[in-house]
Amino acid sequence: MRIKVFTMLGPVEVHAGDNGVALGGARNQSILAALLLDTGRVVSIRRLIDAAWGDDPPSSARAQVQNRVGVLRRLLRSEHAESELIATRGSGYQLNLDGWQLDLRQFDEAVDRANVMADGGDLAGARATLCAALQLWRGPALDGLSTPLLQTAAAQIEERRLSALERRIQLDLALGRHGELVSELTNLTGEHPYREGLQALLTLALYRSGRRAEALNAHQRVRRLLVEQIGVEPGELLRTLHGAMLRGDESLAWRPPVDETVVRSVAVPHELPADVALFTGQRRALAELDLLLPEAGAPAVSAAIAGSAGVGKTALAVHWAHQVAHRFPDGQLFINLHGYAPEPPLRPTAALGVLLRSLGVRPEEVPVDVAGASAMYRSLTAGKRLLVVLDNARSAEDVRPLLPGGPGCLVLITSRDRLAGLAAREGVRRLTLGVLTPDDAGTLLARLLGEDHARAEPEAIGELASLCAYLPLALRIAVASLAHRPYRRVADLVAELRTEDRLAALAADDDDEAAIQVAFDLSYETVPPAAQRLFRLLGLAPGEDFSTATAAALSGTAPAEAELLLERLAAAHLIEEHAPGRFAFHDLLRRYAHDRAMRQHSAHQRRAALGRLHGSRLAELDYPAGERDGRPARHQRLLVCGASGAACRR
Repeated sequence: MRIKVFTMLGPVEVHAGDNGVALGGARNQSILAALLLDTGRVVSIRRLIDAAWGDDPPSSARAQVQNRVGVLRRLLRSEHAESELIATRGSGYQLNLDGWQLDLRQFDEAVDRANVMADGGDLAGARATLCAALQLWRGPALDGLSTPLLQTAAAQIEERRLSALERRIQLDLALGRHGELVSELTNLTGEHPYREGLQALLTLALYRSGRRAEALNAHQRVRRLLVEQIGVEPGELLRTLHGAMLRGDESLAWRPPVDETVVRSVAVPHELPADVALFTGQRRALAELDLLLPEAGAPAVSAAIAGSAGVGKTALAVHWAHQVAHRFPDGQLFINLHGYAPEPPLRPTAALGVLLRSLGVRPEEVPVDVAGASAMYRSLTAGKRLLVVLDNARSAEDVRPLLPGGPGCLVLITSRDRLAGLAAREGVRRLTLGVLTPDDAGTLLARLLGEDHARAEPEAIGELASLCAYLPLALRIAVASLAHRPYRRVADLVAELRTEDRLAALAADDDDEAAIQVAFDLSYETVPPAAQRLFRLLGLAPGEDFSTATAAALSGTAPAEAELLLERLAAAHLIEEHAPGRFAFHDLLRRYAHDRAMRQHSAHQRRAALGRLHGSRLAELDYPAGERDGRPARHQRLLVCGASGAACRR
């Protein structure tokens, strides 16, 4: 029986045994390529026209496609008389392989087999399978076809080849062939200088070959290239490797491969940070988390704890995780995704690398692409009872690849964003964390300060809690400021916070991240400029809360646009919708918004915003009843002139 093959990994060709089938010119090849790219699916005539002619088809393109499909049918029918490979389906065509082989499908299936073999510990077998898969390539994919649609498809197929090649090189490193790889990797990095995965593999091969100075020089070269040519620093993979080389980290040394199933069975991570000292309050949130605990064999559960900066999301997640760690005998993983931090967020590829290494995977075996690394992660977590804490996430896209697929796992995510996409698509449950109650805030202060302070200054402690807006981070920073001055009274700190710049005062002297203003900055900078502007102007609004009408008047926008901006601010937990259509800040965020308005808007701009608000009959409904007579104008005067009002008195 003759083997019948369609080829795309090189020129598009048809082979039946030793014979090639003459397809005709590039148009016929392009139409066949478009059908092969969507094998088994209906391809519209419009798409076939785009594949054959690109952006400038002739007026007869539709008729020509129909004629050329007829030619292809006749050519293929002579090789496969039992049925028609290209069938008409509605206004398009569908190609079914039906006994034919497709080299691209063979390649993908071989890569999948190699990944399974590697996961099972057969590194040599996986390498041999990848080598065979890579030998299917006879040149650039879809060689000679130049329309934009097919060039895009060819680039995507080429990416699959490079990922498989990197995986094969990783396996070579795991098998101790570092010395043989240096020449090949030198050529590859020359062809693909911006591909950080290949650069990392070259650096590691040099390092393991005893050429450490060259390895460090290779890192400096790629860093210089990325900075000068693209304007970015190397990614997490290269930075981590560089740091390990500088430290002489033993994990970089080659070790003979052993049965991976053994290695992974003993890799039980216990990565939770220390529990927060004197954790207080949030009883309702803890009870909600208890309801998430999965039964044996139950599907994986994921939950997101969302809330404003400093509200204690990480503290809650870590505290609860310690309480239930015994329910997850296969380990507890913890990773800070740096979604809201001075440094860039940890991208999914780098995060998966961290998680996989925690599960016993050697660095050189971690796939360099998100899809491969995520698949390996799901394989390693399948059948295990793991607790995974993904702290400080910025977006749903950063989290999705890190979700285990198997039953028995529980994922706890913390974020300042609602992560609504995860709830909609992945069924992630959401828990919104608010500030402490006044009683819990007072209890926390009393526990942190000690019983002597609590008994001596109960009123001052209550006022301190209020000045800190019952925000856990602010409360802890305030107590820390008293710790190194033991003779200072709580009342002294209260007086200082009343009269001085409260946001600036709530900062630890030796830790930039332990500062309320820095924490708020990181949230504020994530929302679009229009939302930032509205946030600032809302800091000028009188009253305890505000509506869409107030927001529209202050910003000079239509109510529909103001509503969208309010929703964006609420999603980032910069404001809170405490009743239908009613929004509010907690006191520190209000002060932060006001301070930004004073710095970034001129007196004229502030006066104009408040003038629009005062002149709006709808917005007038936002003033509490006791403040409507004369209060708005006085409030407006103080806000426009600043806290002192000195300019207005002149």
